Amino acid sequence: MLKVIGYRPHGAVVVGKSAPMGEILLIEPFYGGSHKQLIDLLCAEIPGCVKVVLPAKKWHWRARTSALYISQQIPHQHNFRVLFASSVLNLAELLALRPDLTQLRKLLYFHENQLVYPIRKHQDRDFQYGYNQVLSCLVADAVLFNSKYNLDTFLSSIKTHFNSMPDCRPKGLAEQIRPKCQVLYFPINFPAHRKDCHRIDVKTSTISSDHGLPCAGQLKTMDDTGTTSLDCTDTNCLGQLSTAEKSTHDMRNCFVLYAKRSDEEDAQLTATSSLDNTSKKSNDFKMLTAVSSENGEKLNKHRMNIQAEMPSSVGNCAKNDQDLSEEIGKPPSSDHKTATPEPYDDQQGDLMKRKDGPLHIVWPHRWEHDKNPDLFFHTLYQLEEEGCSFAVSVLGQEYTDVPEIFAEAAGRLKGKIHQWGHLAAKEDYYRLLNQADVVVSTADHEFYGVSMLEAVYCGCYPLCPNRLVYPEIFPKECLYNTPQQLKKRLRDFCRRPQLARKHTINLTIHQYSWEGLAEEYRRLLQ
Repeated sequence: MLKVIGYRPHGAVVVGKSAPMGEILLIEPFYGGSHKQLIDLLCAEIPGCVKVVLPAKKWHWRARTSALYISQQIPHQHNFRVLFASSVLNLAELLALRPDLTQLRKLLYFHENQLVYPIRKHQDRDFQYGYNQVLSCLVADAVLFNSKYNLDTFLSSIKTHFNSMPDCRPKGLAEQIRPKCQVLYFPINFPAHRKDCHRIDVKTSTISSDHGLPCAGQLKTMDDTGTTSLDCTDTNCLGQLSTAEKSTHDMRNCFVLYAKRSDEEDAQLTATSSLDNTSKKSNDFKMLTAVSSENGEKLNKHRMNIQAEMPSSVGNCAKNDQDLSEEIGKPPSSDHKTATPEPYDDQQGDLMKRKDGPLHIVWPHRWEHDKNPDLFFHTLYQLEEEGCSFAVSVLGQEYTDVPEIFAEAAGRLKGKIHQWGHLAAKEDYYRLLNQADVVVSTADHEFYGVSMLEAVYCGCYPLCPNRLVYPEIFPKECLYNTPQQLKKRLRDFCRRPQLARKHTINLTIHQYSWEGLAEEYRRLLQ
């Protein structure tokens, strides 16, 4: 039996008998990173959303087995009209297990596709992951990709993927799926105010039906009686809770449902009935979070904030994380396409964009092999050997298996490190990006690149490989073809940091923001 679980302001636990249902079912088997950002933003901005999510761990098990578990968590009595799920879910399995969901309009969103996901050896590619995604496309009503690169590589790789079958190969799959497909960019919830992050002047673009998608934003949880609830999606709800109050006016339309958790997993079913989405933006609210002691120990072990040649960029922030995550960036309109960084107006000098000192390089990606950290760190080793002056911040989230190069680099670059490890608070993250000069990608796999666009918005000069999704988004002058070219560009910036600090980028960033993409998302979901 589904229950409403939460805390009233005075701390008493409240358990209700039932909860209202929305009309939009959001499913995310891997609730972390950009997957989480998207689901949270949809819940925050679109009325009538109900989300079913699983913690972001053991990705391979989520892709293989989540459909069965999720099928048991979705209530059989519901008013759903639309089902929105990421491609981690085997949608075909879910619909077979829950025939009542087949009548819904089914939207499948691809953050990445498994047909071209990088692997160490060809024989290591698991046929089933790509096969599941193709099956999901066949039963979906619309298939959405976060970039044209993602869409094109998926459709063009289907035939090759199925050629690995020994016999009885199906025909015409790409042709069957293609009419359902469209590009819908991932919408980034850029900070709204100059004091949160320095603003880039950008061109306002017209969004076609081929573009759109969300990011950032945290779950607001309280029922119509004023009951603040818990977000227990992380691990098994062990650890400590940080509590805060929020006005009853702001919270009256939101509530959380929890399914009974198994011994090993926990699933969350969240219903958000956002009847008044405008009032929430002006209220001060801190999320109730549950953090496991295991994760806390891991964070303390791997996250270091090492003082280097530059002063610390992470300090006390005027706004809390929820305020920032709920604000939507509104880049000013311009008649030209050029994005020209300029320092925001803030009384705190340490938050201003640096105008002197060594070049500050930031690498804000997941700590995994597919982001090719080896290339990044070996490039920095060479720069250090050549006597180049720089500081480095290595951000991004860690998962189960952290490549050994990170421990090695933490030692070898100790004198250069400005920030080492993930910054959980979004405002701290944006403030550090605002102080950095250059953002680097060395990825072997990238279908969109949220962190690169966030860094560009905050005034960093991007250096990206001339492949994957990057040529679709960034101008030629920001792309490199070889490791030698990357080293040369960074060496030039180290010698003359002002080249990076006074740059101009030909990039229309509005088309990647929630503000620019919201209309298309609402059209699809409502």
